[in-house]
Amino acid sequence: MTGYSFRESPLSENLTYAYERWLFQSAAHLQLQSPDNWLSFYVVNNNHHTIDAHLHVNVDGTRAVSPFRASFGSYQCLPAIQPIVLYKFVEFTVSRLHDLGVKELVITNPPAAYQPGTIDLITTFLLNQGFEISVAEPGAVLEVKNNFRERLNAWERRRIRQAEKVGLSFGILPLEELESIYTFILACRIEREYDLSVDWETLRKTVETFPNRFLLFGVRHQSVLAAASIAIDVGNGVMANFHSAHPRDYDHLSPVVLLLEGMVGYCKERDYRILDLGTSAIEGSPNFGLLDFKLGVGATPTTKFTFRRRW
Repeated sequence: MTGYSFRESPLSENLTYAYERWLFQSAAHLQLQSPDNWLSFYVVNNNHHTIDAHLHVNVDGTRAVSPFRASFGSYQCLPAIQPIVLYKFVEFTVSRLHDLGVKELVITNPPAAYQPGTIDLITTFLLNQGFEISVAEPGAVLEVKNNFRERLNAWERRRIRQAEKVGLSFGILPLEELESIYTFILACRIEREYDLSVDWETLRKTVETFPNRFLLFGVRHQSVLAAASIAIDVGNGVMANFHSAHPRDYDHLSPVVLLLEGMVGYCKERDYRILDLGTSAIEGSPNFGLLDFKLGVGATPTTKFTFRRRW
């Protein structure tokens, strides 16, 4: 523990992070989630004058959450941090929040596949210190290094060849088409009696704040849009397929498979490690049809945990 100190916001000096923060951990994104009520904690490496770990929580009375409104929050740290430093930091933050009158602390981790090992340690240390798992969501990720088409099951391989045969083609779409793509995806979801997790105004503000972090992809059948995706660069070599959809009229061609192949190719060219296909859950229970589809296109299962501690 020599050489480290635990601090609360605001920091008295300018320090640099020793790691790339997730998009949802950046100051600008925190402000989009909520303009106030944030409390931040840091592990400061006094020898290198760096921040080696942090936690941002939004406190409303006796309840604290991380994130307030995003896919995940939780602790983030330098992958090479000493486990005892990380453990003691979790202990420090829990104790400090309790001293401040917090009676419930809710923390949502990134999917475990984002940083295997590091996120496993965070999970273990939270459980060690009295947290319980309140939500466990199955998800799946595509490892960009793999050959996409070779990992397809026989059924999806047959459908992607059929899609190509009738002239479906993948393309990167300009960000100026965001509203029309959002409307397209929303209509596809409504057709299947599903909702979108984000409204248009929230998405618009987020994209305006982070225009270089959002990408649009599509599959067209001549001039007709057959599938589309809104994707996010969440940092650390991870691209997340935020929302994608296709209309029922194209079910027989499964154009999302061609869409994913194009997205994997884009990621490979730009040195991403992972294309996250998102969680497969409905109201806390597994969506087996969606999960089976993701595994059928060669994805690897992962889990995203939400933890809760009450005093």
